[in-house]
Amino acid sequence: MLAFRLTGLPDSRLPLYLYCVGTQEEKVQFRPDGFPVYQLFLLRSGKGELKVPGEGVWTVSAGELFVMEPGVAHEYIPHSKTHGELGYIGIGGEAAGAVLRSAGLLPMRPWRLSEFEQFWSRVTDIWHSLDNGMTEMWNSSAVIYQLVLDLSRSILPLREETGERVARSGSLTRSERESESANEAFTRAVSLMQTHYQDDLLLKHVAEAVGYSVQHLNRLFHQRHGITGHQYMQRLRLQKASEWLDKHPQASVREAAETVGMEVNYFIRMYKREFGETPGKEIKHRIQLKMEKDSTGPVDHLYEV
Repeated sequence: MLAFRLTGLPDSRLPLYLYCVGTQEEKVQFRPDGFPVYQLFLLRSGKGELKVPGEGVWTVSAGELFVMEPGVAHEYIPHSKTHGELGYIGIGGEAAGAVLRSAGLLPMRPWRLSEFEQFWSRVTDIWHSLDNGMTEMWNSSAVIYQLVLDLSRSILPLREETGERVARSGSLTRSERESESANEAFTRAVSLMQTHYQDDLLLKHVAEAVGYSVQHLNRLFHQRHGITGHQYMQRLRLQKASEWLDKHPQASVREAAETVGMEVNYFIRMYKREFGETPGKEIKHRIQLKMEKDSTGPVDHLYEV
């Protein structure tokens, strides 16, 4: 077993830091005042009951992880006298809770891990590095962040979760499940286009972001709009450019093209194809309308490229 190991005083600039690490024989634990930081418990062997007043009671088995929030009273009672092994890592820092929650390790509950022994070895490696004075606080912060990410990837569904998931999926036909997945992917694709129409965004990158091939994503756009994803994104940019020109009647064609992330000559051709006239003529028309209202004088230079 590896003795309880505290680290040094953390740098205040660290949003995430290692507070402690160690392993111990599974035994009764009672902490009425909780622990000062987040604790990650890994049960290598044995089995026990974790009680959190006001939250619930969980059975924690070998090969599982449990994350305890700071300041939360809890009690752990082993089921047998065989004394299994329990590893723990304390994580502090202003970002600790947000990182653990974003990684899916919170709210509190047991999580089964794939390749559990690999993580157990990493806990012992961290302990030895600290004990040998080989890990500075800043380095250990990066190590802990990577560990959290890897734990997130390794979460497996527990038995009762699996049963619920099977029951839910069993109530849907295969085509219904595929349709639901396609709707989610399409909605996310459109959202990405709406958010990043000004950026150098390619359809293949949108497809990758939603987990589809370009061909599959194009099929979804054809089904819903009768056009390809590229055509949809192009029309979106042109429409945004037209809206921008409405709000900036004295802008130039180049400014309008740059606003929606398009090369100016290509923008002019596509704009005319979409709206029936070049953006320069539209700008000139809008400026003339403005002149009629406020008599501003010559403005030919404003609609030049």
